[in-house]
Amino acid sequence: MKTSLSRRLLAAFALVAALAAAAPAAALDIDLTQTLAATPKTAQEIAKLCERACLGNQRRSWLESAVAHADMAGSSVTVLLKLRSKHVAHGLTIYEETATVRVDADLSLAGCGITNVRATSNNDLYRALLRAFAPRIRDAVRRHGRFC
Repeated sequence: MKTSLSRRLLAAFALVAALAAAAPAAALDIDLTQTLAATPKTAQEIAKLCERACLGNQRRSWLESAVAHADMAGSSVTVLLKLRSKHVAHGLTIYEETATVRVDADLSLAGCGITNVRATSNNDLYRALLRAFAPRIRDAVRRHGRFC
């Protein structure tokens, strides 16, 4: 995500965290899926991910869900992405697989940013790639994940 989108998104997460602090008796979940899906930059970044990771002539990626959660223990966000690899030739589907990538991150008001990013997948190849690129993901979050 680019800086302006990241800052807006992180500001929304900060609001979730602040609301949770103001109402400590109950947990608060805010579904950000439609808001993020309507942002062209989000779709572009998810499409770029698919260009690098998906295979086939009918590959596709989309945001399945994005939920910010806040309670007494803290605030976090969970994002589910779907990555479909599909190849069709002469009307026959040669292969098709849709993988889920789940990203969980904690939000810190004290540190003004995202901390403790965890990414997993139901696909063995994506799990291996996520492990291999974990340091780069953490560095990118440190550089761009500040909201105050």
